[in-house]
Amino acid sequence: MILDRYLLRIWAGPFFGGLMLVMGVLLLGRALKLLDMVSDSVQAWSLIGTMLVLTLPYFLLLTVPMAFFLSMQNTIASLQQSSEMDVMRASGLSFTRMFRGFFGLVLLLWLGLTYSSMVLLPQGQLGFNKLVLQIYAMKGAISFAPQRFTHGLGGLSIYVDGERDGRYQGVVLEDGRGSVPVIYTAESARFDRQGDQLKLLMQHGVRLEGEGADQRMLAFDRYRVAIPVATGKVRHLTSSSHVTLMTPTELWHAYQQGDAIAVAEWNRRLLLPTTVIVLFFFALPLSLTQKRSGKAGSMIVGIALLLAVYNLQLMLHRQVSQGVFPGWTMWLEQGALLLLGIFLWRRAEADRLPKVFTQVGELLNALGGRLHRLVARRIG
Repeated sequence: MILDRYLLRIWAGPFFGGLMLVMGVLLLGRALKLLDMVSDSVQAWSLIGTMLVLTLPYFLLLTVPMAFFLSMQNTIASLQQSSEMDVMRASGLSFTRMFRGFFGLVLLLWLGLTYSSMVLLPQGQLGFNKLVLQIYAMKGAISFAPQRFTHGLGGLSIYVDGERDGRYQGVVLEDGRGSVPVIYTAESARFDRQGDQLKLLMQHGVRLEGEGADQRMLAFDRYRVAIPVATGKVRHLTSSSHVTLMTPTELWHAYQQGDAIAVAEWNRRLLLPTTVIVLFFFALPLSLTQKRSGKAGSMIVGIALLLAVYNLQLMLHRQVSQGVFPGWTMWLEQGALLLLGIFLWRRAEADRLPKVFTQVGELLNALGGRLHRLVARRIG
């Protein structure tokens, strides 16, 4: 028990530190995207906080297996570099005994991630999408990108040069829906949408109607106009609106009906949490390198494995959702990786790892040393 607590304590620091760092970066990136959506609301930060909480289950499914695997790699590499691994092995301890506590830990993480994937993830996505629809429904003003033409408003084309103090500057609006085109230009304008009407209050501008000799011009200091705009109705979302929002029961019924997208989603929700188990068995064989190779080589190989695993899952999920592959192919890939990881763990236990692992570590260490010397020479 003392050994288990010691190893878990070494692992816990990098795990929680890395998890908080990666989650912080992901949440910050999402917050910056959401800020533009809710910036005109008096409750902007409250809305952003709620929306970020709703995205936590998705981010946890991605980051927890990564953080667990890389932290375990760091623990093993640290034990090896400090020769503690050699002492424990010389005293008759097997790798399985050394990392006995991690077997229980990985099972707890798998159970927690499975609950998050099956229950919390669809609830969070449904709540997030509902909140987005509410924000769009509450918005009274239309926003335009400065110095770009905005189309797609039912025959209207709008250009604004910039925005200051809540008003758009340098406005050009072309209404081409009727038989006679109408163009408005104004030094400044305010746009408000009320129901299916686009309300304009323009100042210091010109209204041009018609073409050629029939063109009429009207200069104005203040001009009001209301233009009908097809806004459409906000769709009411429920858990059955899309497979990614469905409860486990609803998704299972859709799965039984043979819908390809439901099949892919059902397998994805169950498969993603098992990634932490697969990565657990790869941590030991990928971290046992020569001491002179340092940690860098094994960590680089570990990151390469993470990229390969998640890209394979993404590719197969896409193929299954399109009906190209059956759902069991997603489990075939995961099962093959799990068997490979167990095989390599057993080879590591018998001190019979393929030489390629050591060679790759030494190669990466040599490349890193050469790059370091090259940079030092350039700086010097």
